[in-house]
Amino acid sequence: MPGPLPAPHTQTAIRMGVSQMCRQHGWAVLHEFSLPDRRRADIMALTPQGHLVCIEIKSGLPDFRADRKWSDYLPWCDRMYFAVNQDFPRTVLPDTTGLIVAATDRGADGRPTCVDCAIIHHPPHTALAPARRRKLTLQFALQAAERLGRMEMPQLDQTLRTALRVE
Repeated sequence: MPGPLPAPHTQTAIRMGVSQMCRQHGWAVLHEFSLPDRRRADIMALTPQGHLVCIEIKSGLPDFRADRKWSDYLPWCDRMYFAVNQDFPRTVLPDTTGLIVAATDRGADGRPTCVDCAIIHHPPHTALAPARRRKLTLQFALQAAERLGRMEMPQLDQTLRTALRVE
């Protein structure tokens, strides 16, 4: 039987589980959301109430220890969660963030999968200032529309890139 999933596969499985869980809550999800300070949130979700939820995925303890930029995300969301797999040592995570745990494993085909995902605890709600919320909500909509446009019309995207190179 194969050993534990390598870190990139663990991260993929967590991402899939968290995205599905968010959608079950009615949250719109964008992966690798570009923030105004040029950081990228692993997942940014927009709730039906208009709240912005930042979710930082950690594939393991080395990933958490190597990445200390997570606090830079706090000014850009109403709530922040860490999403980890079931084996992650939860005691190292800060109390000021929420926790999502994904049960990751290998599927029947051997590929990484998430068999279950749940919010274990919510962080305190810290409301964004109205101007910042408006800016981020607009940015969320623009990034979502841009990605959808590239998916719907990939040939147009390639044509535009070619035209910009010619000019």
